[in-house]
Amino acid sequence: MSSSIVGYLILVVFAFVFIGISSLVSKKFPVEGVDDFVAAGRGIPFGIIAASVMISWVWTTTIMGAAEAGTWYGVSGGFNYMWGAALPFFVFIPMVLHLRKIMPRCTTFTEFIRERFGNKVANLFFIFGFAVVLYVVTEQGVGIGIVFNTMFGIPYWVGAIVPIMIVAVYISRAGLRGSIFNDVIQFFIVCIIFVICVPIILKTIGMDTIYNGLQDVVNNPDNPNYNPEALSMTSIAGLKYGLIAAIVAMGQVLLDQGYYSKAIATASQKDLMKAYIIGTLLGWAPIPVLSGNVFGTSLISLGIGEGAGVSSLSEAAPYIMDMVFGTGIGSLLFVLMAFMAGMTTGGNGLAGAQALFTVDFYKRVVKKDATEKEQMAFGKKVTIAIGLLVAIVASMLEGVSLLRIDIFSGILFAAPTAAFILGMLWKKVSPASAIVSMIAGLGGGLIAYFTISDPDQAQFIGNLIALVLPYLVLLVWGAFSKYEFDFAKLKDYRPSQMVHVSDEEV
Repeated sequence: MSSSIVGYLILVVFAFVFIGISSLVSKKFPVEGVDDFVAAGRGIPFGIIAASVMISWVWTTTIMGAAEAGTWYGVSGGFNYMWGAALPFFVFIPMVLHLRKIMPRCTTFTEFIRERFGNKVANLFFIFGFAVVLYVVTEQGVGIGIVFNTMFGIPYWVGAIVPIMIVAVYISRAGLRGSIFNDVIQFFIVCIIFVICVPIILKTIGMDTIYNGLQDVVNNPDNPNYNPEALSMTSIAGLKYGLIAAIVAMGQVLLDQGYYSKAIATASQKDLMKAYIIGTLLGWAPIPVLSGNVFGTSLISLGIGEGAGVSSLSEAAPYIMDMVFGTGIGSLLFVLMAFMAGMTTGGNGLAGAQALFTVDFYKRVVKKDATEKEQMAFGKKVTIAIGLLVAIVASMLEGVSLLRIDIFSGILFAAPTAAFILGMLWKKVSPASAIVSMIAGLGGGLIAYFTISDPDQAQFIGNLIALVLPYLVLLVWGAFSKYEFDFAKLKDYRPSQMVHVSDEEV
């Protein structure tokens, strides 16, 4: 049987399995209203949420992008990816705990923005939140498309489109509870595969081979991957990348409704804090470190680089797996791992978009007197539509570096975070200052990115400006403004749908 036929069979099997699971979940746990559909009834225990958070933050980029960071920066690449991408969760955790305290009946972050700043600012945040979903799910499609093309030789666009549509159908049918249930299953699968594959790769290639190869990368200017800092954990370029990773992830976490939905779905604030800390530090953090320091450094230690064995460094992880395991069981394991990573992250993003459109869009824009049943029906349809849009976009990005897409997105999504964070904590942030801060951050970041000639400097300075400049605008504006917001009124917020809130929070 040819490898391409195996690839097509895997896609077909995945489609039947996951859509079948969505049918079982929807029958086993029939939704009782909008809150149950988009927030899983707000009663999920911390262990399930921890597994869900961990696996939904394991992107295809966590495996393939961290591996690519290992090829760029050597041994520091995976570590810098890890701390940079983990840091925003330790901003998100106190933020969402505070949100649950001051606005207990809130379901989406755009609801808070609307009550805090009004419709104009909320509409901008809705656009940013929707854009994050499009970006996140698109990147998963790109990663899976690369894997199926590299491992099985099937057309990239098939590998990108089909998985995204499987996820879209799954989330459309099963809602957030189905997404979380699926995450737990995939959490165990990904962890088991990683534990099996990493030791085999290291044993097959050999630690001595990797170290000696990296020595050549450091000392031989003729090496296609020449990098004098490849063996340095304090690489300046690597540390700059870590900071960029933190800025990039800041917007991806704080503007991704999927993480809010899971945080809102958690049974209690105590469970929420434990779930996100355990899911991030113990569950997720080892994955990018191992990816960068097993897949990435293995590739460059063998003298393989862009144009010298691979067309793109994004192929580092699947290339090493294919080299070590061939097209047999090892390749299938890696495809399964990458597919699961993309499915869970894509599902988290689509579940977030489903919540945004179901709760904060339909009754406000489409039909003001809609019933909860009509809201849920609309949410299901729009999930399929978003999936189709993202699938088409992903199919057009063949050969584009996942890491470079990630870095550029930081400028777009970091700019609104200052208004969100300070707006939740400081009464002096006004709607006008929020808008100006976003424009300043976005404009300044893009100008720096496109005008600085050195690409590394352009990426670093562009992302830094996009994150920091909005804070300066808001702090200076607030210092001279008489505007003050009354946070007490958020406690009395009542959405149009029935919401189940514990006595602890009201």
